[in-house]
Amino acid sequence: MPGAHVRRVQAVGYSTLSVSIPKRWAERVGLRKGSTVTMVELPGGALLLLPEALAGAGGASRARLELPGATGSEVIQGVIALYEAGYDVIEVAAPPGALEELRRSLGRRLVGVEVFAEGGGQLVLRVMVDHSSLSARAILGRMVELVERALGELRGYAADGDRERLRRVVEGDDELDRLYFLLARQVIVCLRRSDLLYASGFSSGLELLPLLHYGKALERMGDTLTQAAMYMAHFPRALSAEHVETMLRALRLADGAFWGDPMAPARELMLLRGSFLGALGPRDVLGDPLLSLVANFLALCLDAVDSRVELEAVRRSLRP
Repeated sequence: MPGAHVRRVQAVGYSTLSVSIPKRWAERVGLRKGSTVTMVELPGGALLLLPEALAGAGGASRARLELPGATGSEVIQGVIALYEAGYDVIEVAAPPGALEELRRSLGRRLVGVEVFAEGGGQLVLRVMVDHSSLSARAILGRMVELVERALGELRGYAADGDRERLRRVVEGDDELDRLYFLLARQVIVCLRRSDLLYASGFSSGLELLPLLHYGKALERMGDTLTQAAMYMAHFPRALSAEHVETMLRALRLADGAFWGDPMAPARELMLLRGSFLGALGPRDVLGDPLLSLVANFLALCLDAVDSRVELEAVRRSLRP
């Protein structure tokens, strides 16, 4: 196994066993005599060893991002990655134009990030998120509401042709992205901090991964509806109210399957998708951009059900 270090267990006194840790790793993560570490038992009996900074007991974690020749979009993507990774303070050194683009995009792209200091060609960002008061379920619930809102706008557009509705669908996708980034950050922080994990009602970090997969499916549903809105903004077409209702029904079935008994909603969802494809035929769907997006949306709803199956499999594996 790459990165594996084999150590022999030693006896210390009459009742204690010990094992040494690699010196190079200890220096890299800041461990020294007197430091504390957190040990988390994983399913199967493996022990996860976390130094203070990674376990959340050593104060705010800090990262530095140096991108001297980067564009604004590249800097923003780098900051998002560090945000999702759970860092509390992010120092960014980049060209002035890229830093200004980053500053303008912060509120639109990330939850709870503010400029703490600036000057000398850099911004120092601070993440002000209270993870102890966050709930992954609440974040996912809000994401479902935003997808439902976008579907409502498309249904309204089919009825009245108000192009302002299409603009609201596209702009609303930013909020969905913000919530997904927040969900990813919450999952990482809970994986690092067993106290938050248990307080959130989970017995293992493995249970968090299906929630993240469900969130990704919802985020991609928003992308799909945004593509449909952008297409309709350029061509004189609209999704039929029937097709919008099909997507709305599929979304509600997928959400019900994820949080409850998945069997009946999953069967109904598969019948709904089969009925949509059967009524039109694969050639008609593939040849029509809007209908292809509807089919993609229904497939993402089935991905959400797969996440529920994954969650159940994880929970079964954790039972004694």
